[in-house]
Amino acid sequence: MFSSVIGILFSGKFILDKRIGIGPKHIENAKILVANTAMDADKVKIYGACVRVDSMSRVAEIEGAEKEQTREKVQKIIALGINCFVNRQLIYNFLEELFADAGILAIEHADFDGIEHLALVTGGEIASTFASSLRKL
Repeated sequence: MFSSVIGILFSGKFILDKRIGIGPKHIENAKILVANTAMDADKVKIYGACVRVDSMSRVAEIEGAEKEQTREKVQKIIALGINCFVNRQLIYNFLEELFADAGILAIEHADFDGIEHLALVTGGEIASTFASSLRKL
C-alpha cells in the first residue's frame, strides 16, 4: 500500500521517500517495474546536438516525432501489465499523465540505493530497456 509519501520499510530504513504526483495514491497487489532509463527522446538535449532548420514548422515536426517516440516507450511499459513504475531518472509531465491515464503510479528520481533495495526486496531486476524480452506481469 502506498500513501502520499512512498515508504517501504527494509531493515528499519525507508527504501523510497518520495511524494506522489498525479495518478493513483493507493495500490494493492502492486506490480512494480523498477527502472533506470531516460524517459525522453530529445536527442538535441541529450547529446547537445545543434539542429538548423528553415522554418518553425520543421521544429514542430521534430518535436512531434520525439514526443511520439516517448509515447511509444510509455506504451511498451504499460503493456507489461504493471501498476507502479519506479524510475531512477526524470519522468516528464506528459509521460506522467499517460501513466496516470493508464492507472499506473509513476515515481521519478528514486535514488540509486533506493531502487537497488526495492529490486532486492521485490526479487526483481532494474530494467533499462523495454524490449520484447521483458515479460508481462
